[in-house]
Amino acid sequence: MPYNFMKQKTLILIFTLLTVKAFADCIVTGIYFWPSGETIKQNSIIVIEGYAESQNIIFDLNKKYPIYLQSGGKKVNLTIKEILLGEYDLTQAILTVDEKLEVGKIYEIFIDSLPDYESSLRKWNTKTKKYETAKWTVIKGIDTIGPTWKKKPVETKKTLAYYGCGPATFVHFNFKIDDKSEFLIKTTVTSLKTKKKSTYYLEPEDSTIQIGHGMCSGAFLFKDGDEYEVSFDIMDASGNLTAWTEKKILFTKPNDENSMNE
Repeated sequence: MPYNFMKQKTLILIFTLLTVKAFADCIVTGIYFWPSGETIKQNSIIVIEGYAESQNIIFDLNKKYPIYLQSGGKKVNLTIKEILLGEYDLTQAILTVDEKLEVGKIYEIFIDSLPDYESSLRKWNTKTKKYETAKWTVIKGIDTIGPTWKKKPVETKKTLAYYGCGPATFVHFNFKIDDKSEFLIKTTVTSLKTKKKSTYYLEPEDSTIQIGHGMCSGAFLFKDGDEYEVSFDIMDASGNLTAWTEKKILFTKPNDENSMNE
């Protein structure tokens, strides 16, 4: 058999295996929680996110799957305030506590009747860079003060990378916010072509917010044209919301010509 043909078959096989592996990496489930830190205030909110098949859990919370915080024998029910559907295999819900949490107590989150494969309830600790059990120690105080902008978001770059089962593509915005607690950015992206609007709470990293999606999931897909506009509300860990009052920021989606490769 000719060498070139053998080499071509080998390359095809390697590419196929890599593609299948990358695709398999995306076919998973996962439930994650925020705030990511170890402490919360007495009136904290909780954000839950479901990935891929786990999105079904989010829609059935407090129907098929009761969700609550527990400290010892004390149970505190959680109420769904808002559900947001991401554009690529992500769904999140904003939960509020039904009563003031007790100072000094450690509360762990529980969801009853989950399938066995959903037994791990975790949060990502941004300080330790590790997944941890979804639990928090309550510190004294009722937070009613909303976050404020010190520097409004400014686009800094676009990134685009190609992987086995799809690209990862983001538009990066830099900002500064004044708040003593953790916060999320309620990001609303609107297509100028179709006027379709999508909203999702994003967790920033190092004063940067990344709008887009990774290889396996993400809040925004940029499937409705090339031009978009975005607004940013800020929500802190007690649910205090600072609404966007400026003009929406225009941007174009990443492509091979305007993006950095990562």
